[in-house]
Amino acid sequence: MIREGSIDEGLSQLRAAVKAEDALHYDEPPGWILPVRHSLGANLMQAGRYAEAEEVYREDLARLPENGWSLFGLARSLELQKKSDEAAMIEARFQKVWSKADMHITSSCLCQPGNTESAGN
Repeated sequence: MIREGSIDEGLSQLRAAVKAEDALHYDEPPGWILPVRHSLGANLMQAGRYAEAEEVYREDLARLPENGWSLFGLARSLELQKKSDEAAMIEARFQKVWSKADMHITSSCLCQPGNTESAGN
């Protein structure tokens, strides 16, 4: 829906999906490979709704501290809101967590086209 231009409706459905995902029983590995909060945050970022994205990333980090995807999104959302000092602190946490990763990301979700590059690129 979002890619078709129905941003508010798509975001509403993603928020409903977050609630449904939160209600799932814990399983390892998770039954759903891409956390919905990552998609919701990334789509909020694309829509220029940085404060809302910040809330989504903070919620995810409360559940999964040091999650690189949400640290990346939170740092970028703070930067775009001109919260430079906190953005720098979160970016440093992201760099530490992501230091051994074999991909470079440009979004908090693999669902975004062109999001990753191999580390060698």
